[in-house]
Amino acid sequence: MQPRDIVAGRFEIDRLAGSGGMGAVYRAIDRQTGQVVALKVLHGHSGEHADRFAREARLLSELRHPGVVRFVGSGATDRGDGFIVMEWLEGESLAARFKRGALPPAEVIALGARIADALRVAHERGIVHRDLKPQNLFLEGGSLERIKVLDFGIARILDPGQKLTLTGAMLGTPGYMSPEQARGDREVDARTDVYALGCVMFRALTGRRVFTGDDAVSVLIRVATEPAPRASRLCPGLSPALDDLLARMLAIAPTERPRDAAALLAELAVLGGWQQGATALHPSSSARGRESPPGHAAPAPEPGCAAAAAWKVAFPAGAPAGAPSTLQLLEVGPPLGAIWQVSSGSTLVYVDPRSCAVKRPY
Repeated sequence: MQPRDIVAGRFEIDRLAGSGGMGAVYRAIDRQTGQVVALKVLHGHSGEHADRFAREARLLSELRHPGVVRFVGSGATDRGDGFIVMEWLEGESLAARFKRGALPPAEVIALGARIADALRVAHERGIVHRDLKPQNLFLEGGSLERIKVLDFGIARILDPGQKLTLTGAMLGTPGYMSPEQARGDREVDARTDVYALGCVMFRALTGRRVFTGDDAVSVLIRVATEPAPRASRLCPGLSPALDDLLARMLAIAPTERPRDAAALLAELAVLGGWQQGATALHPSSSARGRESPPGHAAPAPEPGCAAAAAWKVAFPAGAPAGAPSTLQLLEVGPPLGAIWQVSSGSTLVYVDPRSCAVKRPY
């Protein structure tokens, strides 16, 4: 594709942003909205690759959360190549951030909570990511508070109450794969994402991977057979509560881990000092030592505190002025303000965190 080419009569190619063996990603302009988007094209593939690509488009279209890259559209080019259109993100991957060193424990807890909150929405729909790793976690604007989960290409949907049945192939990335993935087990569920997130948090905290080796095979053997090292061995003075949680997230047996992202999020909320059911995007007033007046945003806390750049917008029991009375609160926190959902369960709107006015559909 060349600059100024039009895809599906709507997306105007600006430039090539990156390419690989399976396809390419282009920076494009959505002519309907004027917004910059990322257009991901699968070049000349069929069969399994095409099915995976179509699956990613379908899964992304079902997930609406500030921590999941936003789906814009999908289809096929004039040449028959499949494409997915997502929001365009400026910033860096978590992998790039890790090259600059480890993070303090409070930031690791908040980071884990944000990722768990995004995975929670997938797990509640029976979707398991299966390839969570720093390269698939993107920091919009370079901010840890604006992390996005990317690439649901090998995600799978579980039937309610059922476990994931694989074909026996190992899918994932060595160093972030769960023991059951490394063994090629046929049953994989949400706890494999909990393990991967444990690997991400361990790396963020210690500056190194859980397991290392001379090659991918040696790493996978260690993942499948060896207990994970305690983070406290590399981080003296680490709180026993965080050390124990990481150890359980990285347990060889899935039954010893938190059952899914929602269960993990509840534990991280306790470690972070947030209210029950809250997330890193929504710290409790006790964590800051003060409450916000109803309908007004509290000042952002000073950089370096556990809830840096995350503050609470405290609305009264009903929706704010100007919002339909059928809305219920979903999320609160920067940079998105408050996300409210129409009670029918589909439409989302954005509430400005400063004026508390309903600004636009989300």
